[in-house]
Amino acid sequence: MRLLDRYAAREMLIPLLIGTCAVTLMLIGNLLFNYARQLFAFRAPLVSVFQLAFYHAPALMALSLPVGCAVAVSLAVNRLARDSEITVMRMAGISLRRIFLPMILFGLVVSGVNFWLTEKVAPQAEREFNRLLTRILFLQSAPTSANNVVMRSGRYTVAIGSVRRQGDFALLTDIALLENLAEGGWIVVRAEDGIYGGGRWDLTRPTIHFYHKNGDVFDVKVGEMEPIALKPQIQDFFSSPVRPEELTRAELKKQIDRERELGIATRGKELSYHLKVAMPVACLIMALISPAISLRLARSGGFVGVLIAIVLAFVYWNTLLLAQLVGEQGYLPPLLAAWSPNILFGLAGLWLIARAE
Repeated sequence: MRLLDRYAAREMLIPLLIGTCAVTLMLIGNLLFNYARQLFAFRAPLVSVFQLAFYHAPALMALSLPVGCAVAVSLAVNRLARDSEITVMRMAGISLRRIFLPMILFGLVVSGVNFWLTEKVAPQAEREFNRLLTRILFLQSAPTSANNVVMRSGRYTVAIGSVRRQGDFALLTDIALLENLAEGGWIVVRAEDGIYGGGRWDLTRPTIHFYHKNGDVFDVKVGEMEPIALKPQIQDFFSSPVRPEELTRAELKKQIDRERELGIATRGKELSYHLKVAMPVACLIMALISPAISLRLARSGGFVGVLIAIVLAFVYWNTLLLAQLVGEQGYLPPLLAAWSPNILFGLAGLWLIARAE
């Protein structure tokens, strides 16, 4: 049986690499096409364009791996069935579940690789991608206003409703500042408006809440505020906010907890948090649902394996996009919205395998 497993793995490895690379290159091409006018307008150096593609490639590869996995499994089963090798295995008393087991384990391994890519490689690469893109596209002309600004530095987190630049000062509205204390607990400062400039925060009648580390308020002050050690540059108020794709799961969880404390809605970020696991598991789901479908249509020709993978990926991604939309609107909890496509396709795969057996 180990020979069967190694044989199936060899059948899938090359299609996985080809399928993943092909989809990744198409997504990179789409990315560059979307930014082509801006890149030409700002005369971005060719080396910067290649750097953009390089930095964004890990995130795109994480999206491509489920498609590559579907291509690999579908082609492997299609080829084994057309050459009657599955028929011979069945005649030898091997069940379809056992024949499909290497494909499913292959999908599990690819899911692990995808999770490592999503968690360890993509966040840092995405940060570099966004920094470079910001320098190319937006720092050519300095912005003078921004909305929904969130900044983090050290023990501070600041959320600002709107910022307007006026010379060397920034005019702020709807301000919420959280400071984590070294001894535990935190301080939350709120103000309707204020001015920042020269490293000094002047907030209009700030309200300061002091919290114990267990979450209980032990003091409240109005209009009295100690100097704030956080001293950003004016341009920091207008830089792009940190996106969930730039954070690991642990970093994103901390951000969600902080924004909850500040009273900021976190539904979208909670959905992204759960998707950081649900998306890599899609590789396993594709390996679970592809074999039985490919087996049924194997006699139609070798191209059917690729077609099945494309159709499955198309249906899966659109189901995922619908689930995300429903989750963001609050009709489904973020956890269920992130995992519902995997649950639906996984159950469908198990049912198809049982029926094929």
